Amino acid sequence: MRASTGVHTEPRFPSIPAALSHWAGERPDDVAYTFVGTGLEVEQHVTFRELEDSSLRIAAALQSTARRGDRILLLFPPGLDYLVAFLGCLYAGVVAVPLYLPRPGAKLDRIEAVIQSCRPTHALTTAALAEHLADLPKPEGSEDLRTHLIETLAATDRATYRPVGTDGEELAFLQYTSGSTGAPKGVMVSHRNLAENEEAIADGFGVRSGDVILSWLPLYHDMGLIGAALLPLYMGLRSVLLNTFAFVYDPMIWPLAIARFGATCSGGPNFAYQLLVDRYDADRLAGVDLSGWRIAFNGAEPVVERTLRDFSTVYGAHGFDPGAVYPCYGLAEATLFVSGAEPTAGYRAHVFDRRTVEQGRLAPALGSQAEDGVGIVSAGRPALHTEIVIRDANGRAVQDGCVGEICVRSRGVAQGYWGAEGPTEETFRARIEGHPGLFLRTGDLGAFHEGELYPVGRMKDLLIVAGRNFYPHDIETVGSLASAHLRKGCAAAFQPAPDAPEVVLVAEVKRSSVTLLRDDPDTLAAVSREVLRTVGTECDLHLAEVVFVYPGSIPKTSSGKIRRAETRTRYLAGGLRVVSATRGDEHGQAADVPASDTSSLHLLDDVRRHEAVRDALVAQLAGRWGGAPSGEDLAQPLASLGLDSLKLTAFKAALEQLFQRSIDSRLFYGDRSLDEVAQAITALTAEPPARAEAQEPAPDRSPAEGPAADGQIQMQFYSELLPEDTANNLPIAVRLSRAYEPHLLRSAVAGAVERHPALRTVLGPLGTGTQLVRDSRDVDWQEQRFADDDDPAVDAYLDEVAHRPFSLTEGPLVRAAAALTSDATVLMLVCHHAVVDHWSLRTVLTEILKELPGIRLEKSPAPTGGSPATALEWARARRAPDAAADERLQTWADRWRPLRNQLLFKPRAAAPADRNPAGTVDFEIDAETTRRIYTRSQAHGRTPFVTLASAYLHALYLTVGEKQIVIGSPHHGRTDWRFAETVGYLVNMMPLQGDFRDGEGLDSLEDRTWQELRDALDFADLPFARLVKELKPERHGQNPLFQATLTFQQTADTRLAEGFSLPSSGCRQMLGDVEVRAVDVRPRDVAFALSLYGTRHDDRLVFRLVHQKNVVDASVAEAVAEGFRTALRELNAHSR
Repeated sequence: MRASTGVHTEPRFPSIPAALSHWAGERPDDVAYTFVGTGLEVEQHVTFRELEDSSLRIAAALQSTARRGDRILLLFPPGLDYLVAFLGCLYAGVVAVPLYLPRPGAKLDRIEAVIQSCRPTHALTTAALAEHLADLPKPEGSEDLRTHLIETLAATDRATYRPVGTDGEELAFLQYTSGSTGAPKGVMVSHRNLAENEEAIADGFGVRSGDVILSWLPLYHDMGLIGAALLPLYMGLRSVLLNTFAFVYDPMIWPLAIARFGATCSGGPNFAYQLLVDRYDADRLAGVDLSGWRIAFNGAEPVVERTLRDFSTVYGAHGFDPGAVYPCYGLAEATLFVSGAEPTAGYRAHVFDRRTVEQGRLAPALGSQAEDGVGIVSAGRPALHTEIVIRDANGRAVQDGCVGEICVRSRGVAQGYWGAEGPTEETFRARIEGHPGLFLRTGDLGAFHEGELYPVGRMKDLLIVAGRNFYPHDIETVGSLASAHLRKGCAAAFQPAPDAPEVVLVAEVKRSSVTLLRDDPDTLAAVSREVLRTVGTECDLHLAEVVFVYPGSIPKTSSGKIRRAETRTRYLAGGLRVVSATRGDEHGQAADVPASDTSSLHLLDDVRRHEAVRDALVAQLAGRWGGAPSGEDLAQPLASLGLDSLKLTAFKAALEQLFQRSIDSRLFYGDRSLDEVAQAITALTAEPPARAEAQEPAPDRSPAEGPAADGQIQMQFYSELLPEDTANNLPIAVRLSRAYEPHLLRSAVAGAVERHPALRTVLGPLGTGTQLVRDSRDVDWQEQRFADDDDPAVDAYLDEVAHRPFSLTEGPLVRAAAALTSDATVLMLVCHHAVVDHWSLRTVLTEILKELPGIRLEKSPAPTGGSPATALEWARARRAPDAAADERLQTWADRWRPLRNQLLFKPRAAAPADRNPAGTVDFEIDAETTRRIYTRSQAHGRTPFVTLASAYLHALYLTVGEKQIVIGSPHHGRTDWRFAETVGYLVNMMPLQGDFRDGEGLDSLEDRTWQELRDALDFADLPFARLVKELKPERHGQNPLFQATLTFQQTADTRLAEGFSLPSSGCRQMLGDVEVRAVDVRPRDVAFALSLYGTRHDDRLVFRLVHQKNVVDASVAEAVAEGFRTALRELNAHSR
């Protein structure tokens, strides 16, 4: 037994409302709370007087509609409304029930379970959320649940408030906690419990009068509400509250905020400190001083000594004192705080002998035992007026050093579980021989060592194998750290059945590694071996099976704890989203593991290694696009082998994956030979592969919110400026020669939405520069039946659906529609350009068609090695600080600065306020000219795009008369193998110049354009928006630098004919038993003054020139089209 010393004294305030009213009278104008935005800007200061006034208004309103003791649901986003509503409930004498607010579209199962548990009579929320919560169920056997808007309640006259007395034992709120092992349970916390626990925390932290407490923790969780938001209110301190979601998106704002606001006390669960270690950014923290951070509390989940050590080392460079580290232990059933370290003395950790730990005792590891020991961090000594006893399974206290259940007695221990007398009796009213009074059984295992508490795990999760005790957290930590492909802290270890002799480890795979582990048996085998070996070595346990699952598959509590029991249930029921699984053999090794084909290349001499690399390249080409290159072909430029820019990109990604190394992008512009690529890879493979270089995935970004790409941000401003303009609506429609049931079509579309996070993405509020991937897989679907011959009605229907504006912040940004007749189906998918590019749209259409009965597609090309890295991850990588990129941007800006104010077309009249209406010119290039273009391009080792761009530049020069022409062309953005198959908006516009100052001749135009393209490709990763920002061009109402664009649609996936990339081609293709025909949905608006789109359809090239009617006259557009055709003919005539 251990108990705090000192005579029990009454808390300085009987309740939280009493504390607030005291400080509102004592220091009315002092700031109580400072709310900080995502950019660390102060959004709001609230004084003690303002807080009391707002809270009393809510209390007065509640007293007029609720009875004393009624339960009141609180459903709010983080912020002042949440606190005011909570405090208003406490003032009014009703029972607050704060809950986690589900994301829009998510299920309300947890809220419904709480409603049936505590039967609330009222719910408080905001006007913005009321519609989302409109379907909350009625509590069974009681009156309806009435919903109130806080905006309305806040207008109540506070003078109508009637003060309520309390004896301290009256309920203040219900803290609902599912724990990690069961259904939600409402912990009954009284006013007295709150006051006593705040006193204990203040004493444990050594709180001082000048302290500033800063928190990003969610207010619906006990640590965030009681330990970070109410503590300063009780003690009369200033509190700085960050947006929880801002921390999830960018953890580095935490230390930045601590330094900026002079915080002295701040903390969170262990995972938060690990995030700061993993995401450490020395440049962003340059000059940041953390020396004032006096208490860095760490609790709510097992504390990992490695995390504390690494954090202290890394942030010590910024003044962080390791003595500030404050491990602590607590739980909702004790209100919050149970034990903690000595303030400013740092943490204590011991390495215990593994064998004795397995036997239920803590004995320090000595000598060589330490290498195989178990490191456990102390949770300090009992809190103020708290008694802790460790008891065995028979209910008797154990000696120091013996592991047993942690039991607690204090005035902070709550009254029990709401409406659950049996569990309350079992958990809150335990008796221990030799110790008077009732104890709380925590369900946690621990032991005292040298007077301090060492928690070791949960009783219900304890694994007993061959008579030895194993703690799941130990296995999970070791296993998830065994490979860079696994998510730290996202694993669950359990026995499939009680007393089973085997242990299974379920581990989440990083998003950027899912495809790799799913499709590459070599990588799967290597990761499996490493996990099995590491757990076997460090934990002395042979795992029976390692199950790799998709991110987010392992259920967790609201505070982030692993729900092992539910994970086991899903495992047994086949309900886990499994990437792959590996059984361990009797020695704990992976069974049937294949060897890699390229990992041993460094062992070969130069000649043999070059031959092996060259053979691998030939095999890749043959496997992807058919026909093995001949010996002569090896010396020819890649473009001469028929590889266009997207095929070259796919080839590069596949080789990087195959050889586990990054390869210079310049080798894949088309003018280098297969032999040159082989020579470069031969040199790269002279040394063993550094897995961290090519196969190590990007840092895990499991949260679904992050930065938007620069192009997405520009689109959002365009949408805000022209709300009715639908230039960025991208429709693709096909007519299927079969009448499909709508549910089959909808299911195929839903499958694509499920697979690709980009299709569930919306943008954050204007100016935030963020995007959010929603969990909801719902499809914005509509269908309509038509007469068989009513084509005009079908066209009108498709036009209306295609050109209906999207809300970029509300979404969804994908919609699908079907026009149904008795013998055919027209299926259309419409996406906003902010979430897909043209390549993605075609890819998604192919996937949808593949799922429909009767349609058969050829086998897809072998995976490029592209990982499941999402468009969100791509945007995060592009938006990350990069000093080298900044220097390159300066170079690129210097190149374009002389042309920054170019304006090809002057507006003919004032533009409409809300649209840029489009006109179109459709034309094609005959088969013979097309053949010559491709033959010439291959002969010169260039892609056909060079010829097309040259012709377009020349046509513009002749039409508008400017001697220096700049056009823009989209770069696909998929040069990194991780994103080679990513659906989303990844494109970036590249400027290309045509210089006709020396005349209009075509003799050298292609050579100059090819050099221009090579230069542009070298800088294609630099966002065009940043280039414009650097150039600071004059604003003239049109796109800066270029107003004309060229997009030549290509694809490395040949299953669907290229003609579908431009529906005006009228492309048709038999796919199995179904004819698929492109349906042309003409654009209503266009973003650029002049945009030329093209693709190859069968033996000819087809184009559509789209122009802004208010800027480019139809006759001018026709002249550009004619000039383009003429230039192509003349360029062919110059063939050498």
